[in-house]
Amino acid sequence: MQIQITGKKIEVSEALRRQCDEKIKHICKKYDLSPLECSVTFSKDGPLINSDIEMHIRGGLYISAHKETDDAYVSLEQAIETFEKRLQRHKQKVIDHTKKRGEKNYKKPLPAYQYIINAQNEKEAEREHPLIIAEMTTEIPTLTVGEAVMHLDLSDAQAMLFNNAAHDQLNVVYRRTDGNIGWIAPSKNTES
Repeated sequence: MQIQITGKKIEVSEALRRQCDEKIKHICKKYDLSPLECSVTFSKDGPLINSDIEMHIRGGLYISAHKETDDAYVSLEQAIETFEKRLQRHKQKVIDHTKKRGEKNYKKPLPAYQYIINAQNEKEAEREHPLIIAEMTTEIPTLTVGEAVMHLDLSDAQAMLFNNAAHDQLNVVYRRTDGNIGWIAPSKNTES
């Protein structure tokens, strides 16, 4: 597995790269993970240094962690700790989820487009045509509500769109401001 370690507005030392590489490989061995890809990004935001860890493992799971401190090594340690806590909390679900993907009745994810809109220039752009700064292809996975909550919990995302395996309709799970998870499902009354 290749671990991509990058720095934004910061030079990543060889010692930090080595420590990062060792920690990620230790976690993969400990939890028996075989990631498809893994990236660690260090960035400087004023006096603070951000550490972002993102890992894509089999079964369409993305696990991420983010921490910011005034020291790169401390930031990395705290991000690794958060990453590992997420894995521990969902270890059995992650294992079951990856095994489940081998079943014959597995539904392929739906293709979709993901857009990133530049909010800073939104006032300057026409209201009917917002300024799109990125357009990517993505997939909408078919999951149970429990699996969708697990995916949301493993990432730092605020919301997740998924195709509900129970009734084959699009649903959304999201983080509420009170810390709980919300779930949006289409109305059961489909009368027009």
